[in-house]
Amino acid sequence: MSIKMEFVPGGLLLQQSDDGFYLVTVHGQENLRTRSRSKALKKFNNVRQEMEQAFPARELTVEEKEKTMHTAIGDSLVGHNSLGGRKKKTSAGSTRTFGG
Repeated sequence: MSIKMEFVPGGLLLQQSDDGFYLVTVHGQENLRTRSRSKALKKFNNVRQEMEQAFPARELTVEEKEKTMHTAIGDSLVGHNSLGGRKKKTSAGSTRTFGG
């Protein structure tokens, strides 16, 4: 199972390479390369906690909250569209005879 975690404001990334190593990088600079998943997660979380102090979260404005809500509602409605996605039930093509 591949793992990928990211802390965007600080450019922090934890990912598993194709050869099985876990890489922790900050802005493309490799901080840790290990085969131990728990060691990589521990390092990622420690660096992320330090970065959270440098990049504190801010409250969203009313406009940003409204835009996020409208987007979420629109996405959820598209997923429940009752008109699309149904295939017509047919028996055509299921015969063993030649010619149809």
